[in-house]
Amino acid sequence: MEDNSYQLIIAYFEKTISDEELTELHEWLELHPNHQEQFRETMQILEASKSYFKKADEIEPTSWKLISIHIQKEEKGNIVNVGRKIHWLAYAASILIVGSMSLWWYKHTSYKESTAVEYTEIINPEGQQSKILLPDSSVIYLAGGSKIKYRKNFNGNKRSVSLDGEAFFDVKHRRRPFVIQSGEISTVVLGTSFNIKAFASDHKVTVTVNSGKVGVMNTIEGKSHLVRYLTPNEQIEINTITGLYAFDATEATDVSSWIKNHFVFYGVPIHEVMSSLEHRYGVRIEFIDSGIGNTRVTAKFKNMPLNNVMDELMVLSGLTYTKKNGNIYIYRANQKGGKTMN
Repeated sequence: MEDNSYQLIIAYFEKTISDEELTELHEWLELHPNHQEQFRETMQILEASKSYFKKADEIEPTSWKLISIHIQKEEKGNIVNVGRKIHWLAYAASILIVGSMSLWWYKHTSYKESTAVEYTEIINPEGQQSKILLPDSSVIYLAGGSKIKYRKNFNGNKRSVSLDGEAFFDVKHRRRPFVIQSGEISTVVLGTSFNIKAFASDHKVTVTVNSGKVGVMNTIEGKSHLVRYLTPNEQIEINTITGLYAFDATEATDVSSWIKNHFVFYGVPIHEVMSSLEHRYGVRIEFIDSGIGNTRVTAKFKNMPLNNVMDELMVLSGLTYTKKNGNIYIYRANQKGGKTMN
């Protein structure tokens, strides 16, 4: 989806679209049948996140109001012909139906929650991976040094999981949105597969989509905003301190290959590589000279013992390592000074 049309849909949903932008959005929808599908899918993600982040009595079908206001304005200015207006009303009607059905479902499936909410929490120590089957039949592959938390009544009107660490999600499609919370960053889906890397200590969240569509939200001053809409083989990395993000295409299967004990790195700083190895093998790795951690490497490893992985990485980076008390220390070859190993 082009950035401009994407922004037009967001403006439409958030009720900030101008008359000129509304006309531009209409023309874009007319260009190709796929655009109408993209419009509906994006609206689905937005509506799903809205129904999740708002209480039932706060949800209202605002889409029709927005269309009506713009049509009234256009009628007064006599700038729209009847045929075009009727065509646009058809789009508006379809959006109203989707919104009304979502509202009906939300109100009729909501339930009175007990005061004390019970949670299930799963924590993986470093070096341990696990596969988790959720009550809705969705599957989570949880990496080492990671934890998830979700309500025991997961089959209620919310499917919500909090994550600190890395996990691969294979979410079953349901009408209820599935939301992964990682600090202020939320990933909203209906049914898809994707990888999230969100260790709180890294101060960044990386979302990579394997299949389906994903909406990535950021909470600013208590209000949730859509940062980006992702499709297969797209990735977003958000700095949780500055709020800045980078978006790019990638090979999603490489990113999630860790669930099969494979690692694929393309021009990655070696300190990030070592962080991944710490989580996978449950070992502490430290750089004697912190400056060498920015050395970039490209490598692939499949079910290899840690010693073999380290040996290959040292050849690629021109560094060397030693083991002491079960820990690994990396330093420059022929180094004559530096930090004392503990």
